[in-house]
Amino acid sequence: MQKKVFIGCGAGFSGDRFDASIPIVKEFKHINEPKYLMFEVLAERTLAIAQQYRIKNPEEGYSPFLDSYITPIIDDCLQNNIKIISNIGAANPLGAAKRILQIAKEQKTKKPKIGVVVGDDLLEYMSNKEILESPTMEGLDFSNNQITAANVYLGAKPIAEALSKGADIVIVGRTVDSALALGPLIYEYNWKNEELDLLGSGTICGHLLECGAQVTGAYFADPGSSNWSICKE
Repeated sequence: MQKKVFIGCGAGFSGDRFDASIPIVKEFKHINEPKYLMFEVLAERTLAIAQQYRIKNPEEGYSPFLDSYITPIIDDCLQNNIKIISNIGAANPLGAAKRILQIAKEQKTKKPKIGVVVGDDLLEYMSNKEILESPTMEGLDFSNNQITAANVYLGAKPIAEALSKGADIVIVGRTVDSALALGPLIYEYNWKNEELDLLGSGTICGHLLECGAQVTGAYFADPGSSNWSICKE
């Protein structure tokens, strides 16, 4: 029988309820199979706001709600091998990782190994002029505008790679929302690029988890290979 991978969603949008992850972690503590807790807290608007914070202070730019989401559950997650996957890094994934390390130190829990995925911020390797001159799908002219944020959507593979290196926590910035679930599934099941049916199933699972949480607060999934059961917590 193929192993099961458990994925819980503690947030589906920025500012979502901060206690939703607590019952999921409580349930996961009694499960001996791979288990993941994802926080999806980023949108285009919230990313632009995060970039504004980072411009004012290079140490900021990650989710302002990071402490509220991470503090209640980090000790239980680290002690019970519940891996955390989140786009809570927003405009400053490295800053988010540093803050999480501080929280772990303050709680006197084990030091987490944190994987940070970067590369989504176009302003890191393209000039304003290059970005403004890039074609748009709508054909709009942005040449007279000031750029606040310009990001690309990263996929699930970097998350899977970070997990393969032993990360307890993976922090990303702008990534496909469903990748927060698909990344762990690619890692656990070793899915290949050509296995489109499986990748599609994992993508749907991730999308249902993060969008479903926007309505109900928290879900957890018990995926097999391509059959999903979603249970409200």
